[in-house]
Amino acid sequence: MTETIITSLTHVVGQTRAVTVLRTALDAYWHDRSKNNGKESFPHLLMCGPGGTGKTLLTELIAKELCTECHVELAQNIGNIGQMQGLLMMLEPEHILLIDEIHELSETIQVSLYRALEERKLFLGGNRKPVTLPPFTLIGATTDEYLLTTSMRDRFKILLRLQHYSQDEMSLLIEQRAKRLRWDIDAASIVQLAARSRGVPRLAVRLLESAKRVASSKGLDRIEPMHVEEMLVIEGFDSLGFDPVEQRYLKLLKESQGPVRLNVLATHLGLPKQTIEMFERDFIRLGLITKGDKGRALTPKGIEHVGGLHA
Repeated sequence: MTETIITSLTHVVGQTRAVTVLRTALDAYWHDRSKNNGKESFPHLLMCGPGGTGKTLLTELIAKELCTECHVELAQNIGNIGQMQGLLMMLEPEHILLIDEIHELSETIQVSLYRALEERKLFLGGNRKPVTLPPFTLIGATTDEYLLTTSMRDRFKILLRLQHYSQDEMSLLIEQRAKRLRWDIDAASIVQLAARSRGVPRLAVRLLESAKRVASSKGLDRIEPMHVEEMLVIEGFDSLGFDPVEQRYLKLLKESQGPVRLNVLATHLGLPKQTIEMFERDFIRLGLITKGDKGRALTPKGIEHVGGLHA
């Protein structure tokens, strides 16, 4: 079996609209570059969408298409303006800086950053002359673009909105991933995994890897439906691919007999509110819960799903 590696946008599964926007921008960039002696960097770009839907992968492919280096940093690790300036000063001409979860940057740091984007200068304070930055590209990745300040959001010239994947797209992605890893898997297993991946490639890869471990533990090289079923039991995933913690959330709502506030859920689950709000998005998207002034509550569909969960 030959190895399949994603090396260009042509081989990306799903995200058709975002890939089209990006392909157009790249073609326009190379066309314009040929006329201005290559003195401009690729435009700053903001990628928005649910976690695990391909923001990091697309950034890596952009770097390959532009034949440049990409530096990656989590916004949570940038605690002050000095750290932000240090990241910018290490960039070489035409490098890419990806800031993941960019909405986590404080408003003060965002102001400092968009001034650097606009003027390509760093103002270090005191009487020192401003530092001129080389042409570079900032890529911001976020699950919620509207948590950014309006001024920061307006500095991005390209906006890519990523979506959850369809069942067919998930199946194709799982099949490609298995081929890339040289794993043998039958069609029924692919369908089973796709159905429980909730349109999130990151979850699909996790389930695929878990099913492969089960198959290997039996001394087999082929992933079959019985391995997928055993994996789901071992790891506690339900029919929609929710893990035990997420299932406990739903059960708490059922036991409450009414709306439950976020702080109460956080206390019972022992999780930060922000973490709970992240996985709630799938519950809402799948129609399992509603959110109102009094808190969270199960929908009829949610009640039906919880009724099928093991105690």
